[in-house]
Amino acid sequence: MLTQRLMVAAIGLPILAAMIASPEPVFAAAIEVILAIAAFELVRSAQTDDGELTAPVGAAAAAAVLVALTRTGLGPSIWALLLPTVLALMLLIRGRTTFGDSLTGWWLGAVLYLGVLGGHLVLLREVDEGQRWLLVLLGTVFATDTGAYAIGRLFGRHKMAPQISPKKTWEGAVGGFAFGAAAGVAVPLLLNLDVTSLTIVLIAVGAPIAAIGGDLVESALKRRLGVKDMSNLLPGHGGFLDRLDSLLFAGPWIYWIVRWLN
Repeated sequence: MLTQRLMVAAIGLPILAAMIASPEPVFAAAIEVILAIAAFELVRSAQTDDGELTAPVGAAAAAAVLVALTRTGLGPSIWALLLPTVLALMLLIRGRTTFGDSLTGWWLGAVLYLGVLGGHLVLLREVDEGQRWLLVLLGTVFATDTGAYAIGRLFGRHKMAPQISPKKTWEGAVGGFAFGAAAGVAVPLLLNLDVTSLTIVLIAVGAPIAAIGGDLVESALKRRLGVKDMSNLLPGHGGFLDRLDSLLFAGPWIYWIVRWLN
């Protein structure tokens, strides 16, 4: 497992660095492909007919189109879709409703989840110093994930959400928050970003919480679907959505903080 994770990281990190360094249209196209794959994974996990690909392919295409629309000048209006996205996720996690128990509900939920939340990654790249802000996002989220894993393994005793994710502990969450908050302060300063103190504080406090929340939401979706991972496309890591979950929540938080305050 560890060997697989290291191999995927050895390949993936240079690709990620190249994406961030690439021109904005190339970065946006790469994000559209990644989010389309994640939408495919989610709907594919939700459908009962293993041989039918119409629904997951349609979800992938719709999510990619929704992300592409963020580059047409309509991007900032995406805030209007945030509430429907949250509502759809709540219904899917809760189940026991026509929406939450239907393939149509999972299809629409996947499109909103990946298209709306994931579209903020493209929007963040488009702001002033967008490449540096992406590094702030990645640094904060990676630090949060690393801190939660390390502290949870070393000191975790009290289960955080045993019905959703049995391995997550409150100690791990506190460790993840501490590591993420430190990165949220350090990375903008190291990158010499011209930001206000309020911006740094809100990112340092809010982004780790959003990252932990995003992880829990995806765990709840997997619990509803009865799967351990969304796919096995990334050996040792699961699927693309399993790697994106924290970014999908922290990305919008950082984008709107930067847009409103900076």
